[in-house]
Amino acid sequence: MSKGKNNLLQISAISVLLGLSFLEIINTFELLGDAIYLRELFTGGDFTRPRDGFSSQDFMALILIMSISIWLYSTNKIKTTVIPEEVAVKLVQKAKVAEKKVAEAEKKVAEAEKKVAEAEKKAEEEEDLDFDDFDDFDDVEKDSKEELEEVLDEPKEEEIKEGIDQSKDMELDQLLELATESEKPEDRAIRLIAKGDLSGALEVWKNATIKDGNNSKYWRGLANVLDLMDQPEKSKTAQKHADRIDSKAIAEKTGRKMEDILADLLDDGILNFSAGSDSMAHSAVETSSKDDLTKLPGIGSVSAQRLNKAGIDTFLQVSNMDDSQIKEIIKSKKLEAWSEMAKTLSDEG
Repeated sequence: MSKGKNNLLQISAISVLLGLSFLEIINTFELLGDAIYLRELFTGGDFTRPRDGFSSQDFMALILIMSISIWLYSTNKIKTTVIPEEVAVKLVQKAKVAEKKVAEAEKKVAEAEKKVAEAEKKAEEEEDLDFDDFDDFDDVEKDSKEELEEVLDEPKEEEIKEGIDQSKDMELDQLLELATESEKPEDRAIRLIAKGDLSGALEVWKNATIKDGNNSKYWRGLANVLDLMDQPEKSKTAQKHADRIDSKAIAEKTGRKMEDILADLLDDGILNFSAGSDSMAHSAVETSSKDDLTKLPGIGSVSAQRLNKAGIDTFLQVSNMDDSQIKEIIKSKKLEAWSEMAKTLSDEG
């Protein structure tokens, strides 16, 4: 449900809640002399009559008031991102290091203040001396100035703390970014879409495709968000790129030519071996060892035959496909984790 529709429902619920509460207050304290009964009001009967105790209308009104209140409370809950434990530990460690740096900075400031006091005291003592030789006086004055300049060049307490705070903020930002990156792109994108933040979901998929441009799932996720944002042309481009990536992977596994695979996709969306330019590759695959695809969840003998007709004979081939593609090939009504299970079986074999 979009954010606008959700807000409209909340406003409507609040209006009903206030109306029922106002009606119950009027009837309970008999502010109008007689009680108002909604059923008679809507059916054209006598809707005002003396109150005869706790009626069924009062009971239904209280039930509705409680239900609407609970619903409003639940819809206002905010889902927060849970920071992984390892990141939280690093945050605590960084905070301790920052506290240690602050303590060291305060110690340096105290030493600097002590040096300033000593220099001022020395300057006062020198003012009381009787100098016969102006050259000696110049030397003493020069030494005093150098000491004062050295002390004044020491970093101030505010500058030291500001530098530490900036460093600490940068480290915390990096750790929080690490916490965000530890979340799978698809999970974070789904969460943002549920909140109505399509721009945020688009950035998630963009960053994912930048980091791993050969992952077709990321390109399909990007295509889905672009479609939701009413950008069909860009969505179609991203979808075609995902098909090319899958076609390239299948071509490497089966020896088929990419143009034949893309032709199958454009024809009916199903990867079938066709006669002609890739018939020799088909023969080569058929002679290779086949796996028992019925070991996969939800794959029976009929579904296995459909996969075989599409040129999918091994667990390795299934593991390199998207579950939605497998669903289309076997014409299943339920989506299963075929790819992940096939990878497990392939590794065991």
